[in-house]
Amino acid sequence: MRRLTTTLGTLAAAATLFLGIGGSAYASSGELVINGSPIHEPAGCITHNGPAAVANHTGNPVFITGGRWCTGPIVGVIHPGDTRFAPFTSNIYVP
Repeated sequence: MRRLTTTLGTLAAAATLFLGIGGSAYASSGELVINGSPIHEPAGCITHNGPAAVANHTGNPVFITGGRWCTGPIVGVIHPGDTRFAPFTSNIYVP
C-alpha cells in the first residue's frame, strides 16, 4: 500500500509540473544570456551545444531539462536574476 501511495504521489507531482510548464504560449519578457550571447524574449525549448552558463534576466523561472529537445526530467531551475550551469546533455525550457 505504501508503494502505491508513493507512486501515485510521484505521478501527481509530475503531472502538475508538466501541466504548469506547458500552459503558456507567450514569450518571457527580458532575456536569457547563454555563454555570453543574449536571447531576447525567449520562449520554448532552447538548445545549446556543450556546457553552458545561463543567466536568467526574465521575470519567470526557466528549467534545465535532462535530454535533447527539452525531453527528460527537469534537472534544475534558474530563477529570475540567477545564473546556473547547464550540462552538455541538457536544454533550457522557457515557459
